[in-house]
Amino acid sequence: MSIKRDFLSGGHFLALLCAWCLALSGCQPVAESDSTHFSATAVEQQHAETIWESFYLQGAKIGYGQTTVRPVTRDEQSLIQTESLNHLSITRFGQTSKQDLQMSSLETADGKLIEFQTVVSFGPVPTVVTGKVVGDKLQLTTATQGQKQASSMPWSPEIGGFRAVENSLARQPLKAGEKRSLRMLMPLVNQVAEVELAAKEIEETEILGVKTRLLRVESVSKLPGQAMAATLWLDAAGEVLKSHVMALDQLSVRSTEALAKAPGGDAEKLDLGVDLFVKVEPPLAKPHQSSEVVYRVELANADPTEVFADGLTQNVKSLGPHTAEITVTRRNPVAERNGMENHEGAPAEYLTANSILQLEDERLKLMAAEAKRDATAPAKVAINLEQYVHGAMKQHDFSQGFATAAEVAESRAGDCTEHAVLLAALARINGIPSRVAIGLVYVEAAAAFGYHMWTEVFLGGQWIPLDATIGRGGTSAAYLKLNDSSLEGASAYSSFLSVARVLGQLKVSVVSSK
Repeated sequence: MSIKRDFLSGGHFLALLCAWCLALSGCQPVAESDSTHFSATAVEQQHAETIWESFYLQGAKIGYGQTTVRPVTRDEQSLIQTESLNHLSITRFGQTSKQDLQMSSLETADGKLIEFQTVVSFGPVPTVVTGKVVGDKLQLTTATQGQKQASSMPWSPEIGGFRAVENSLARQPLKAGEKRSLRMLMPLVNQVAEVELAAKEIEETEILGVKTRLLRVESVSKLPGQAMAATLWLDAAGEVLKSHVMALDQLSVRSTEALAKAPGGDAEKLDLGVDLFVKVEPPLAKPHQSSEVVYRVELANADPTEVFADGLTQNVKSLGPHTAEITVTRRNPVAERNGMENHEGAPAEYLTANSILQLEDERLKLMAAEAKRDATAPAKVAINLEQYVHGAMKQHDFSQGFATAAEVAESRAGDCTEHAVLLAALARINGIPSRVAIGLVYVEAAAAFGYHMWTEVFLGGQWIPLDATIGRGGTSAAYLKLNDSSLEGASAYSSFLSVARVLGQLKVSVVSSK
């Protein structure tokens, strides 16, 4: 198997994860002059403060952030407007992907969120999420490719907005030995996180080659099923001048505009398509013909039983706090057609359209009918769809981030995420519930696992995996699943965060294979 052509890495997950980790670190980047503004009623703008940051991943510069915070007056109420831009430039398999994440929020002077907007440019067309606090709800609208989806989540006044950490530290800087807990809305994933801050001691650290003494603060941000640890370095006023996210070895440092925008001299040394491979010993023989493989999995800072999914094709057994034995078995929808004819019973979110899967798109409808051919049995329809998507994708492109189904139908280009999303959409149009799975797949040419996305369809009361990237009629035992997602609503990206829990600390070995 050719690494560049047939293995379509989920390396763009890193762009999503970088954005999340920048939020976790307490350093909120921000928008340039053409970013989203709340200008309709914010009529009086006062003095603005702008912060520049440089972003590094594994020692290579990958982008910059600009944050502008200004007091505004709206309807005679004093508010704080924050605009931000994260600009990321990431190389995967020799192709450069440039991605922007823009955020704009409006809060009260004491940090209560009023409304926000994020613009995520991971595919050809931006995804725009707007949110507004109405009573005890946060009303959300997600718009992509002309389709809007409304949702809501519970809300309470003690939940802070995107800058809850900064606001808390500015109002009352931490002192050595102090601890603090707060709740905040995480941008991009649009979920409420529990953030724990623990101030340690003042220590010497380096910022852009200059040594200085700052307060070290350990931070843990917890989302449902996810946690991310980071170290922050604060000055006496509570300003975060440097942050480091352990899982990704991601560094964010306060900078000047010139330094932030300067090219990264070491950027070409980091290729997230290749450098994130997880080597496996001994190598798997004929991995994509395997029917059952037993793996020994180790995580340096986490429990594998809490990270890897346990289900139909994957059984996870604990061997200790940081070790597990994972048995993966192949499932073939055609060979197991008996009992798979009924595809009822899945929740509605796995059959309906959303901002990523635009089921009313005419091009997608035509593709769904063409791909089904004359099949009537759901299992056969599913296999036909997998084969169709495998053949329909004409260009293996690593320069895009995460395109929607309608965008993929138009471009016929992308990597594993585009294959998975297109197959999920065609399955739903044909009445088969679907979702995407996030995890790792074995790459024979590298003798290693790489991060990957594939599709699962609901047949006979069970979730059956398909992979249009490889197109072999179901999946082999050469997969390790972390999580899955219906891609529903404003938090569609949150399932990708499971990758953050294993990056840089995963070890995999083969116990047995057949």
